Amino acid sequence: MKVEVDRELCTSVATCVAVAPNTFELDDEGIAIIKNPKGDDEATILQAAQSCPVNAIIVYDDDGKQIHPPIK
Repeated sequence: MKVEVDRELCTSVATCVAVAPNTFELDDEGIAIIKNPKGDDEATILQAAQSCPVNAIIVYDDDGKQIHPPIK
């Protein structure tokens, strides 16, 4: 699994940090960053991505297919 944060979309709500604190943190600008891409288990990281109200966290499976947010 690969995880990215779209800094342009992030609004500093920090639900990702609350759900997966070993993976995400806020930087000096209050924007989410990935501090350790394997800090939490994959299910928790996906749950953190799904908790983001603006879908600023993009998750890809091992084959590179985007699994969150769903592509419409």
